[in-house]
Amino acid sequence: MPDNRREIFHLRSLLCLPAFLILAAGCGPRPPSVLLDAPLDYPADFGGRRLFHTPQGYIYARSELDAGEADRWLIEVKDYIKRHFDREMEKGVVVVMDPQDKPIAESLEDQVILERDPAIVVTPPSRPKSVEELRKKMRSEGIPERPMIRGSSVPLTARRLRDMGLDAPECPWAVAAPSHALAVECGVEVGVAAFRKQRPDMSEEQARRLARSVSGSLAKAFEIARGQPVFIVWAQRQSDWSDDQRREAIREHIRNTCSANWLPAPSDEDLQW
Repeated sequence: MPDNRREIFHLRSLLCLPAFLILAAGCGPRPPSVLLDAPLDYPADFGGRRLFHTPQGYIYARSELDAGEADRWLIEVKDYIKRHFDREMEKGVVVVMDPQDKPIAESLEDQVILERDPAIVVTPPSRPKSVEELRKKMRSEGIPERPMIRGSSVPLTARRLRDMGLDAPECPWAVAAPSHALAVECGVEVGVAAFRKQRPDMSEEQARRLARSVSGSLAKAFEIARGQPVFIVWAQRQSDWSDDQRREAIREHIRNTCSANWLPAPSDEDLQW
């Protein structure tokens, strides 16, 4: 599964780019372009969210704008799979996380367990890093753990969804991903710490003012990674692929995501796959 090193790489790259180069996709927030009838076997409400049934998935969000945003990045993953592999992406569940939500992962250990759960990981990364290595890297970059975890997208097993209170049919994939508001909040917190690491003479107030002025750019570090768990679980489910084929597909998707967002390609060490 994806891990924090990818988000660390994205954040480090974003902090080195002029803010005007980080462009938001589309023309602003809007609802899903297509809504289907609500299926009877999926709850209409879950955890303060309501169900938005789209051709791409079962999206649980607090607003139609958050649902529309989730549907658009799902379309990007779906189109990528069709374009590169001439295969289809099955429908899954998206739980859109907001600032008021309790984090699904409380620690880096929790997140790694989610990302490497053998129930959904057939082919593990070829160069996995330990929690200790990941935490050491984050500290060296001045990146705080808690907001990084809160803003990360993570895969969810059917069992985890049930534990969260979603009583619905088992589906090919499920993911918890941040809303724009949560991505902004976490991006600002990470940015404050990273700026002060780069400039020790900068006060907390100065760093926060700077981070808020480029909050949309900092949020991108979390937003561009939202589709990655969906793609990884999809790749893991391709039963006619070898381990090498799954890993290469995952690596290429990460590289493509970086390229599409004006970011340099990560090294093999950063990729881990």
